[in-house]
Amino acid sequence: MLDEDVAIADADSLASGKESGPDFDDTEGVLLTDNEFEEEEDGSEEEEDKDEDEPALRYKRLGGSVPGLFEKDTASTLRACERFLVLGTHWGNVIVIDFEGNLIKQWRAHSTTVNSVSVDIDNEYVASAGDDGRVVVHGLYNEDITIVDYSRPVKAVSIDPMFSRKASRRFACGGTAGQVIMYEKKWYAKSDTILFTSTGPIQTIQWQEGLIAWACDEGVQVYDVARAMRITQIARPEGSPRADLYTCRLQWRDARTLDIGWADFVQVVVLKERAPDALGPLLYAEISVLFRTDFVVCGLAMYRSQFLVLTYGDSKTVDGDCSSEQHGRNRDAPPPELRVISRNIEELSSDALPLDGFPLLQPNDYALVYCAPAGGDSSGAEPDTWFVLSPKQLVAVRPRGLADHVQWLTERGNYRQALTDIEDAYAGRGSWAMYRDQIKEPEYQQIGQHYTQLLMDAGDSAEAAAVCLRVLPRTDEPGSMAAWESWIFAFAEANALQLIAPHIPTSGLQLSSTVYEMVLAFLLTSDIAQFKQLVFAWPSSLFNAFSVALAVEDQLEKTDDDDSQKTLQEIMAFLYDRLNQPAKSLKYHLELFTDGVLDRVRRENLYDAIRDKAELVLKYDDHSLGIDATTERSLRDRCEAKGVQLLTDNTDAIPCASVVKQLVPSPEHLHVYLHTLLSKDPHLGAPFADLQVELYAEYDPSKLLSFLRISTYYTFDRALEICEERGLVPEMVFILGRMGDNHRALMLIIERLRDVPRAIEFAKEQNDPELWSDLMMYSRDKPEFIVGLLELGGTHTNPTKLIRSVPPGLVVPDIKRALTSVLHDYHLQVELCTDCKHVLDADCEVLSDGLRRVQHQGLSVDCEQVCLVCQNPLEDMAKGSVLAFWCGHIFHDRCILHPDVLQKTQLASRSDLALGDSSLSRQKRRRNLPLMHSSIDQRRMLTQAKLDRTMLIRQYHPVCPVCAEYDQKKMAQMHTGWSSSERRDHAAESSGSTEDITTTAEILPPMQALML
Repeated sequence: MLDEDVAIADADSLASGKESGPDFDDTEGVLLTDNEFEEEEDGSEEEEDKDEDEPALRYKRLGGSVPGLFEKDTASTLRACERFLVLGTHWGNVIVIDFEGNLIKQWRAHSTTVNSVSVDIDNEYVASAGDDGRVVVHGLYNEDITIVDYSRPVKAVSIDPMFSRKASRRFACGGTAGQVIMYEKKWYAKSDTILFTSTGPIQTIQWQEGLIAWACDEGVQVYDVARAMRITQIARPEGSPRADLYTCRLQWRDARTLDIGWADFVQVVVLKERAPDALGPLLYAEISVLFRTDFVVCGLAMYRSQFLVLTYGDSKTVDGDCSSEQHGRNRDAPPPELRVISRNIEELSSDALPLDGFPLLQPNDYALVYCAPAGGDSSGAEPDTWFVLSPKQLVAVRPRGLADHVQWLTERGNYRQALTDIEDAYAGRGSWAMYRDQIKEPEYQQIGQHYTQLLMDAGDSAEAAAVCLRVLPRTDEPGSMAAWESWIFAFAEANALQLIAPHIPTSGLQLSSTVYEMVLAFLLTSDIAQFKQLVFAWPSSLFNAFSVALAVEDQLEKTDDDDSQKTLQEIMAFLYDRLNQPAKSLKYHLELFTDGVLDRVRRENLYDAIRDKAELVLKYDDHSLGIDATTERSLRDRCEAKGVQLLTDNTDAIPCASVVKQLVPSPEHLHVYLHTLLSKDPHLGAPFADLQVELYAEYDPSKLLSFLRISTYYTFDRALEICEERGLVPEMVFILGRMGDNHRALMLIIERLRDVPRAIEFAKEQNDPELWSDLMMYSRDKPEFIVGLLELGGTHTNPTKLIRSVPPGLVVPDIKRALTSVLHDYHLQVELCTDCKHVLDADCEVLSDGLRRVQHQGLSVDCEQVCLVCQNPLEDMAKGSVLAFWCGHIFHDRCILHPDVLQKTQLASRSDLALGDSSLSRQKRRRNLPLMHSSIDQRRMLTQAKLDRTMLIRQYHPVCPVCAEYDQKKMAQMHTGWSSSERRDHAAESSGSTEDITTTAEILPPMQALML
């Protein structure tokens, strides 16, 4: 009894799937099927080929030794393990083959039909059961054979998975006797243990780890080997046909899940553990899935999370009379079908299998066996492999891989989906990711190129270009360049190069320069925007940039559209930058007003490159300042712009004459340039002074007078002519004043400006007495001029003379105020002169006293000094006394004075000082002794003697020899450039008389003679 709810789905709930014949592959390439079946299906398959769903599985008939074996024998049972397949035949043979059908081993184990075979987990022993009542366990790698005879037909056998590892050598079997027997070897003897007795035959037995499941008339029983107890019984579904008509299909999915297919029912039983405190066996069974079908289940397995069911017939087969006559082999039976059913009980696909002899076969003649993949054994079966067995054929069933999927799509023309699925698999996405190794890169590229050709033939060039981007190789491998170039030329023939151009490889794989230049030439005339994009993106090494630049220049001349012209200019600037030709690239950068272009000129020292682009530079300034037809900026702002500053700061690299010549057609720009040049160096614009006068008069008259005052390079006549044409009177006055035509200038001020202060100021500037006379003559009968002269004339006019020249009876307004102002000014002038005289007198007195004090001071002399003539110390008394000059030079008197002068001064001193040893001297000394009462009187007498001798020496006008020699050298240097006559005149003047010496000596400072 089952304690859990059971989910049942009737066969009517299955979604009807479209049947399609499978694609069989074998070594011969053809699966031999019944001719009648093929004839019946051909028409329907051709009609529904376009709408059929893709098969989920692929089929392959095993070749090798299998066809030869089936020529003399027929298969009755099949078992798949990790390394090989085991077949049982109706002739009692047990055959071991590999997964390609090659014979490995064969032996005759029974005299009649082999009903069941089983293999242990190590794939070393094979057990078989037959109608002869025997169970034979045969070792594959040894001669170990165990034969047990039960005397009655044995329908099922299952060997212990650990048979080769245990000495018990157990297996379970059952048959028509209705008993499930456990055979094992014990230490004392062999033993058969009856596990279960049924009212009917045992149909199948499956042993999984510690659990054994078998099917009989009562249902499916599950036995726990370790605890030696039966766990549960899953009864046959209610309403199912007789158990002996359709063999039960058991399949352990894992250690706890059992899949059951019985007649037209499918069950999934899950074994779960009971609570520790619950009564009964440790495990209990729960039916998780139960549904009824409209066909007979001939085999059951799992395909991922879906059911894979081998079916027979339809609802009529199940619901009809189930007698043995009804199911005899004398009628035409339908082929079996392999169906994929989802967990939601929806049929996903259905493949009819036209196996050999299917019209004569019944459900029990077929089998579906799942082969578990071999862990790490390359000789094993592929993952997810099933085998379908019929008496005369063995077919391997595998999931369709990426290669099968792509082939199915391409055969139906769905190349787009094929490419998408391949790319997803390469990226590890989707259900085909596990099969990504089945499609190699060259095959993928071949499929893509074939699809591209189909698209080109259909006229869909855009889609073809997108496919090329995806499938064409981008690695530098043989054939990659040829593939790209061939497709590029194909697009060129189709006039669709613009579609593939953005996808052409530029790095890694590089094509010939001809291809790149062809693409650019095409786009230059068809799509300028894309042409620009490619030129900017492609490395310049891919194409000849100079040739492309020439082509763009030619296209620029032919283009009238403003946007296209701007785009082409941007391209030209870019190309010439690539070619390292700044002289050409800067032209286009300036025309495009590229940001930072002038900064680049300064940074890279590209002044020579803009030498002939002065007008473009100033237009760039206008654009930077926002100057247009409706907007103006001050001259100051324009002169401070980067462009004009660049031109005027680098006049060595950009000559002024060249700039002026370029700007002549644009006078306003020329005016800005020359004004900026003037503010930096007035001499640089000297050759263009006349032109600058005209520009100031035209664009900025207020600054013309300032320019006329600053500059001295313009032509007066031309400047006067320009000012006369425009009526610029103040400027004309200034020019006439510089020309010396003061009278005419004054007349212009008086007659045209009638500006009295200006006329007076002009007269003051010229300081011309005649001009003042003309002004006074003109002003005699003009009251405003009379008042102005009186008030502003100052000392330049004689007020008395001006008043006397006024005609009698002339009324002069404000004359009183003017006269008062004149008198007040004269009074202030007198007072100012008087005050100044007092200040000067006081200063002269102070300076005179200072000079007098300085001249009365003595000169300090150090006795350690030497005479500059004899180089002897000054204290050497044998040389006589010392003479010191105010220039600082000191000498012995004997070294510089003439002997006559020295004798006269010495005699005078002896007589005056009475210092000799004669009697006369002694008498005079005695006579004067009473007068010298102290040392103070002696010092006074000595000082007086020194002063007297100094005055006596000065009478002969001595000269410092050092200073005299210096003066002579200086005069000689000054006279080196004189002519011979000038030298003679100068020599005569220098040797003329003693009066000249006296004149020279008079300018020397005074000296004092001191005695040591």
